[in-house]
Amino acid sequence: MKRRVLISAAMALFLNACASAPPPEPAAPAPPPPPAAFDPTGTYDFTVSAQGMEIGGVMVIQGSAAAGYTGTVETEMGGGSMANVVVEGQTMTFSLTEVGMDAELEFEGDEFSGFLAGGMGDADIFGVKRSGG
Repeated sequence: MKRRVLISAAMALFLNACASAPPPEPAAPAPPPPPAAFDPTGTYDFTVSAQGMEIGGVMVIQGSAAAGYTGTVETEMGGGSMANVVVEGQTMTFSLTEVGMDAELEFEGDEFSGFLAGGMGDADIFGVKRSGG
């Protein structure tokens, strides 16, 4: 009888040792969500620098990624409507057909920098989004 109890106890310990496997590896963390799509809409004050001159202006961008973007650019020397607006990542390109210029802007937060190119030459452009705009 003692032998049977010892064998039963040994079997119980053996089975318990076999049944206890190491704990499973923790699951890999979920990948971070993709960044929100960039939305350039708003009102921006900007400065164009060309040939030693600086000209201030206001750019208004409206619309959405689904419906497309539109906008206007106004300076003390005139302005026009944005055409062929394309937003890819943080970069926006458009044409100002009234003045024969193309623009490429790189946005970072509420600021942008870029260039204008056209028949009157090239120019650098820098802008800041208005608060609440």
